[in-house]
Formats: sequence, structure tokens, C-alpha cells
Amino acid sequence: MTETVQARWLHDQVFLLHDRAGYPIIMTQPGGVLGADLLPLSVIGCALWDIVAILQKQRQQVTAVQATAESLRDDEPPWQFRKIHIHYTFSGSNLDSDQIQRAVRLSEDKYCPTFATLRAAVDLTSDFEITTAPGHPAGTLVDAIPTTTDTDAHDPVLGIVIRFNDALNARQLDAMMALLTEDTVFENTFPPPDGSRYEGKTAVRGFWEDFFRATLASRFEIEEITALGEQCVMRWVYHWASLDESAGHIRGADIYRITNGLIAEKLSYVKG
Repeated sequence: MTETVQARWLHDQVFLLHDRAGYPIIMTQPGGVLGADLLPLSVIGCALWDIVAILQKQRQQVTAVQATAESLRDDEPPWQFRKIHIHYTFSGSNLDSDQIQRAVRLSEDKYCPTFATLRAAVDLTSDFEITTAPGHPAGTLVDAIPTTTDTDAHDPVLGIVIRFNDALNARQLDAMMALLTEDTVFENTFPPPDGSRYEGKTAVRGFWEDFFRATLASRFEIEEITALGEQCVMRWVYHWASLDESAGHIRGADIYRITNGLIAEKLSYVKG
């Protein structure tokens, strides 16, 4: 079985990578992934793919799964990887630790090709913990933004905005729409100076469909987020790669209004 991936230099130290299906990844710093991080990311991504599939077949009531990889590398060039330790965190209801351990072992020992390839060259270890995350249906993204505190992540207004941003970065359009009111309003930043206004869930969905088609890769990084009553202000950095293979970033802010636990208004502003 032969598989092909690609990488292309765009400009400066910005590189556009494509997986075998053509999905894009921007490699640069600070506005993209670091090349060396792709190795541990591949390990935990490959492992989680299998683990989630196995747990779903076991009918485990999993609501969130996260993995963190801590790597040890040489201090001198070529900075070779010596050890990668993975910590898995599982959230849900009535989770069976034996079944979770079995899912982890099956992924690491039988199914994940990255594990199988690296095991002879790198010391790979792992452990896991089970936590409780009530109130979130299966598949919901939960508290995954590292720029917020635990208290912020559990604030109802901040929580809805963070989950929307998570879904946006994951390009999960249905998950995004589930967090909006039927009469939601979105004001985009283009064209200047006033931008465009979209009223109602259908119009807003149409904007994001066009947005995803027009961008190879996109990510909104939260710089700061603050809630006051039913309003929330979020400062962000938007990193992108476009179909014309240009790439860059821009800073801006969103003002959200939350009504009955859903986003009723999202007004976006940019610098410059």
C-alpha cells in the first residue's frame, strides 16, 4: 500500500502541507504547527481515532476524550526524540475503566501505525484517568481551550462561546449551528469599513459554508475572553491559508450576546 503526502514552501518560513486526502496544514511559527510537534501529534491523533471508535462500539457513555503527549528530546541537533509519554483523559457517565484500558491497549498495540512504527525507536508510555463531565451529550467539545481558567470554562456564558469557537476551529458546522438561536445575527468584518450582516440561522450557516470552502485552513486562537452578564468579549488571532496559497494572521475581537444559553449575536471587528 503506497500513500503520498505533500509539502510546499509558500514564503518566508511558511509551509503548506497536504495529507493523502488533500487536507491542508500550515507549518510555521507562531501562526501554525511546529514541524517537530507533528510527530507526537501524529501519535496521539492516531491513538484517539482508534480509541474513540472502540469505545463507541463498546457503547461506553463517553462525552469527552483528550490526550496530552509529553516528549523528551536531545538538547543538541538533530534533537532526536527519546521518550513520549501520553496521558489520556476520559469524561462521561458510568465509564468502565477495564474497557477503557482495553481500548487504549488495542489502539497502541494493534491498530495505530504510528505507534507500531515508533515503538522500536522511541520509549512510548501512557496512562489514563477518568473524570466526570455531566450535562454534555456524547461528542460535545468540553473545556478544551488552554487560554482560559477552569472557573471561566464552567461559566455558562463563557462556556457557550468557547464551545462555538472549538466547533469553528474543528469545522463542525452542525455543532456550530446547534449553539445559535433561530434569529441569530452575525456581522462579518468584510468588506470594510462596515462588514456584512447576516440575520437568521440559515443566512449565518450559508456564510460559514462559503467561509470553509474558501479557506484551506483556519484557526481562531483566543487571546482573552471576558463575560459580563449575557455578553461576552473575546479577543482573538485568526490564522489562515487561502485557496490562492497565501497565508497569514490578523487580530480582532468578537462581541457575543447570549440568550437562553444560545448565541443570539456575534459582532466581529478587526485591527487595520
